[in-house]
Amino acid sequence: MSRIGLINSHGCKARRVSGIVLIALACLALVSPSFGQQTFAGVHGKLSVKGNQIVDQNGNPTTLHGMSLYCWSGQGKQFFNTSAINHLAQDWKCTVIRIAVLPRDYKNNPTDEIDRVKTVIDACIANGIYAIVDWHSMQGAQNDLATAQAFFSTLAAAYGKTPNIMYEPWNEPVQESWEVIKAYHEAVIAKIRAYDPANIIICGNRHWDQECDEASQNPITSSPNIAYSIHFYAATHRQSLRDNGARALKNGAALFATEYGASSASGGGAYDPAETQLWWNWLDENHIGSANWSVAALDETSAAFQPGASATGPWTDDMLKPSGILVRNYIIGKYPAPQAR
Repeated sequence: MSRIGLINSHGCKARRVSGIVLIALACLALVSPSFGQQTFAGVHGKLSVKGNQIVDQNGNPTTLHGMSLYCWSGQGKQFFNTSAINHLAQDWKCTVIRIAVLPRDYKNNPTDEIDRVKTVIDACIANGIYAIVDWHSMQGAQNDLATAQAFFSTLAAAYGKTPNIMYEPWNEPVQESWEVIKAYHEAVIAKIRAYDPANIIICGNRHWDQECDEASQNPITSSPNIAYSIHFYAATHRQSLRDNGARALKNGAALFATEYGASSASGGGAYDPAETQLWWNWLDENHIGSANWSVAALDETSAAFQPGASATGPWTDDMLKPSGILVRNYIIGKYPAPQAR
């Protein structure tokens, strides 16, 4: 039975049980399965925005490296399970998982989508890493504000007291004006902040998250701990977009590359590891976190896995596409050794 069903059936008792489970998960997040070692989230705690940087509980700039889940059935949703997240955290050394949710799927079956998201968040908490919940809308999200507010209210109420969660209210606005996009963000942020006063919210901007400079000139000031998305696909987006990001940083905006690929912007086409490395250099020099698109098993260049790869892991190299091997090795190379207690 789902947690929502359990609450409906047993009322207050179920809410107490759910609260105990969340507390237990939060405690597990402090210490890894290896005895005497703290997890990444155990070391860094609640993240916040300070100036144009994301910092940890001690005020130190903290850069997260991880993967974005893929939100279409048959190609990516099979990876929304505890075992897959365990392997991404423990084998690939991801410190963040982005959880992409299609608005239409949530509208069609809210309970199933919330349960799917909670499965991943709970696995992230248990592994002591961070989770970004992504409302994977492109053009027109402002036309169904109430649905987005309901979705984020539910998750903020469930996880707002944990340090592991971040929110991404609009994946990629397209041609809406920044004024429209900003008003939408502020309306969703208000619902999140009713339950979660402090965890980071990462806000999309115009033209598929390539106009963070524009957003930085008229920033969201109604809430603390706001960052802005920058999305790139290395075979398409090059120095001019990095220059845009540099201007946003100069204006005081904190950035997070919540989605990027080593491919063309379509997710297919050319594979460009050299330009990907230039992007990684820029991100790391500026302490900007990133989540690679995507944990998917399909023919797209940007997909990490070959069609037919295990949905639960572990994954051998022959199950990975070139992008998957490249990104996995980068993430592993950026992982710090856990600190002994």
